[in-house]
Amino acid sequence: MAFITGIGTQVHMGKESSFGLAVTPTDLIDITSESIKVSVEKGDEGSLLGSKTATHRDLLSVTVVGSLSFILRPESAGLLFHAALGGSDLCEQVDELSEFYTHTFALCDVNESLPSLTVLIDRKAAVKRYPGCSISSLSLECAAGDYVKGSIDIKGTTEESGSLNPSLSGFSLRSYRCSAASFSLGGQSFDITRATLKVDNALESAPKTYSSGLYAGQPQHGKRDVTISFELPYSAEIEALKSTYLTAEESAAVSLSFSSPTPGHEITITLPSVSIGEVDATVSGTGILSSTVSGQALSSGTDEPITVVITDLTSTAYGE
Repeated sequence: MAFITGIGTQVHMGKESSFGLAVTPTDLIDITSESIKVSVEKGDEGSLLGSKTATHRDLLSVTVVGSLSFILRPESAGLLFHAALGGSDLCEQVDELSEFYTHTFALCDVNESLPSLTVLIDRKAAVKRYPGCSISSLSLECAAGDYVKGSIDIKGTTEESGSLNPSLSGFSLRSYRCSAASFSLGGQSFDITRATLKVDNALESAPKTYSSGLYAGQPQHGKRDVTISFELPYSAEIEALKSTYLTAEESAAVSLSFSSPTPGHEITITLPSVSIGEVDATVSGTGILSSTVSGQALSSGTDEPITVVITDLTSTAYGE
């Protein structure tokens, strides 16, 4: 019996100009797993007429939900951050003699809609296309000495047959790593072992209306939740951090940077006002004592709760 393995699975993405209007994908995502599937609601009339079972099941609604896990790469990082945060890309040349550009992303405004994506998945038995996809949440796992890994949760509209973009066949730039990363909190550098960042868009599903039909409309983000946690060996610095930020109302600026071994490609994530909500520093055995610190990004004055700056060779803004 013939069977299929996961080797060779491809995921392509592209930003839509109009919600639900499928586009040719522009980015190849370096995925490690995916769980995107179609969910349907079927019902019957609930008639009291006698029958041994339901006489029929009518299709009432169709939705698409799931997640993608990936290795973060320079070729696709811009689209992923733009789609997850929603804010426009401020693209600027590093200096007039440089070939590199910075791309600055922030959360879109309260009354702005998130960008929508067309996602294509080649499962080898079939290529499926999912238009009208919005990113519900984005998570990044940044462990010392490892690749930067991420995942996104997606809400979509429907599943169709599709075809991949043949020009998206591979990667030319090396993936982001945390082999030479940096992390600071409150202006002080910490030599951490791992950081986890999550942006939750708190998507609200579109209500069913007379004109909506079987498929979901564009969801809207609610009050966003941006959290960060990090692990590091326990020391006297942890106790100082605890007394300064945990048991007080003082917030701290957090900065995380990592890069690709391909020169000039790096990402800096800044959270200027983080409320520390947990400092875990307990003894669990004879090994190295470690601590976990976590906090939530706040809106403070005119500062953006989160800013992501990507430096690369792309001279145009992502999402245009």
